[in-house]
Amino acid sequence: MGFMIHELRNPIDVHTPLGYGKAIAWIDYGQDVNTVWKVVFYEDGSVRNFYDDEIRVYPNKMNGENIKIPIEWRT
Repeated sequence: MGFMIHELRNPIDVHTPLGYGKAIAWIDYGQDVNTVWKVVFYEDGSVRNFYDDEIRVYPNKMNGENIKIPIEWRT
């Protein structure tokens, strides 16, 4: 089974169950596994992995969009 790693040229701001950070890369293991995102947390610089259904991407606020963070993720 092959996989692909993609390093993002421009990190993406994301919210995870553990807090706010920036996605720096994603790993695609194929059709049987969710994509894994590498996230660096702004608070302490730690790096964690999250499946794609565990993150929310911050929208462009210039367009008046807002992020909907699940209640159980709120601290």
